[in-house]
Amino acid sequence: MPKLEAAVPAQGTAGSAQDYVIGEADSGGTVKEVTIVPEAAVTGNATNFRNFRVVNKGQNGAGTAVVATFSTNATPANDLVAFDEKNVPLSGTPANLVVSEGDVLVADETAGGTGVAHGGYTIKVIYQA
Repeated sequence: MPKLEAAVPAQGTAGSAQDYVIGEADSGGTVKEVTIVPEAAVTGNATNFRNFRVVNKGQNGAGTAVVATFSTNATPANDLVAFDEKNVPLSGTPANLVVSEGDVLVADETAGGTGVAHGGYTIKVIYQA
């Protein structure tokens, strides 16, 4: 199965958002799994948290389909443990899981409340033709 993988740099400013290219699909298919491997722990918090998403930007950079989402908005279920791979829940909308050859997938982060910093992570997207 094809895989896209990227090392996303740390975000030291709790309230800052960032986008980072994971990769470009070399074939079409359906996303089967998304995982995140944090380089440092992040403790969930209902007020101040970070949202991690995989967004399909398509071939022209304008796509908005959310493929998978994870938020650190609760504890302990949404804590991230350093170097412990965690599955990111996939979209419940089947069309959002479809990738075409040439689609660019990005790791998209936003902050809730005043946010939370993180120490970087590896994100993996596995899809199947």
